[in-house]
Amino acid sequence: MKAAVVEKPGVIVVKDVPKPKLESDYDVIIKVRKAAICRHPDYELFQGIRSPVRAGWEPTNYPFILGHEFSGEIVEMGSKVNEVYPKLKIGDRICEWTWCEGFAEYVRINVREIAAIATLPDNVSDEEGAILELAGGSTIFHAWAAIKPLDKVLVLGCGPAGLSIIQHARNFGADVIVSTDIYDDRLKAARRVGADAVYNASEYEPDELGRVIKREFGEMDLVFDTAGTSKAIFTGVEALKPKGSFYIFAHVSESVVVPYLKIATKLSHFGPPIGMPNHIRMRKLMELAVKWVSEGRLDVKTMITHHFPLDEIEEALIFNWEKPQECIKVVIDIA
Repeated sequence: MKAAVVEKPGVIVVKDVPKPKLESDYDVIIKVRKAAICRHPDYELFQGIRSPVRAGWEPTNYPFILGHEFSGEIVEMGSKVNEVYPKLKIGDRICEWTWCEGFAEYVRINVREIAAIATLPDNVSDEEGAILELAGGSTIFHAWAAIKPLDKVLVLGCGPAGLSIIQHARNFGADVIVSTDIYDDRLKAARRVGADAVYNASEYEPDELGRVIKREFGEMDLVFDTAGTSKAIFTGVEALKPKGSFYIFAHVSESVVVPYLKIATKLSHFGPPIGMPNHIRMRKLMELAVKWVSEGRLDVKTMITHHFPLDEIEEALIFNWEKPQECIKVVIDIA
């Protein structure tokens, strides 16, 4: 089978590798149809900025197969898979929330080790399924853990994570959703998926933008930072109400400055959400996200701006990294 293999930092090649086989009674083999680039982790793993990892974020060595966001069809199953997923069967199309080698024609998954699998109904496409590792897995549990009905929510950054959280906030009952970014195309996407207001952060000083948001909408109950920049953090802290919560969902490639005195004296929480769901609840949340896509309550198609074939994975990774003003989510066509 073909797979995108990182042979050493900065070197990725698409080549023939052995097709995975069932190694335990809890394994499934998935024929991958679509995969998606996770901008920071995939590029940084490709460049050697991060250490190589495999399923479960465990360390591994070079060479390794890159990728972890994908959808596909189950083509083989171990005899005990249905102990974990009673309804799963060969031929099902699935999406997943895990860490495994997704830029490949086939993937092996142990269903006891991964966080969640969800089957895709007929009206949810393969490319939508590929985005659901982020839109339905990584972000939905942050929103579930943090958002209460009638909250005022500020989302910093309108990339794939921010666009997902905007929609989760609406679906979990938020009253007001405000978002910021520095790219107009992403701000337009935020409006399309349900933000009540958007602001181009490049047009304001950080503290000033926080005050503008407070003046227009009142103090925010909570902030989700998906931007990971010093300026975004200053804006969010300024916009928050006293004892508000600042949740971090951002990959960063360089150090950021935080207003420590304000954080220490004003906020009740600064960091990732607490109270993460267990595997059973995570699977239910993943299924809920698929249901929302099926019902039109979670729009992931808006995020997909470009497609590349697997043979052009290096070009896709570089383009996705260097051109955030042009692309939001890049899908890799496997099958």
